[in-house]
Amino acid sequence: MKIADQIYGYFWRGRGNNCNSYLIAGEKNILIDPGHVFNEFGENCLQMLARELNRDGFNFEDIDLILCTHGHPDHSQGAGLVRKAGDALMAIHELEEPFLQAAADYLQSRGVEEGDASLAPDFYLQEGELLAGREKALSLKVIHTPGHSPGAVCFYLPEPGVLFSGDTVFRSSIGRHDLPGGSLEELKASIDKLAQLDPVELLLPGHMGMVAGKERVQENFRLVKAFFF
Repeated sequence: MKIADQIYGYFWRGRGNNCNSYLIAGEKNILIDPGHVFNEFGENCLQMLARELNRDGFNFEDIDLILCTHGHPDHSQGAGLVRKAGDALMAIHELEEPFLQAAADYLQSRGVEEGDASLAPDFYLQEGELLAGREKALSLKVIHTPGHSPGAVCFYLPEPGVLFSGDTVFRSSIGRHDLPGGSLEELKASIDKLAQLDPVELLLPGHMGMVAGKERVQENFRLVKAFFF
């Protein structure tokens, strides 16, 4: 579903757990968080994502870069199979490597070939600017936001003011901090950092619905900080 110029959102609506996925279309097509291959209900989440992409005129073969906000399987598990479909590169923060191995091991237990299940990143993400493309290069800001997991990152497009917030902050809620490597103190600091970004016209989280409009995004940050911290 197109939600802004060159930005498509695929909001999970199945029975079991999975994340929202996002596509930034351009000179280089970027897929953020491909999600599960299979979830706990046996839903083929990756196949469902492929169908939604098809409706918007895209295939996995069109993807040039896969970016994962973190390594939990509901965000990263499908990266290997998407990468195999074409020539995509996959990137994640280095601190998320242990989670990737667990996700790959699960896929192999479900009969996925070892090479297809591999989630070994092609390069690591660090805080700063990520340029994708040449003639019309996209400038994407990578923001390290530990708290939900040690190497969690968010992605920010200053123009047109779009924040892909992963599992750091949601609409009216925040990410879990009771999982391995999680920290409430770090999560609070990360949310404080995100709240300083300006402008943010669209908050696109890893789960639940988006928040649209600068004032609503700012109010969402005020709400979660007041309620959870």
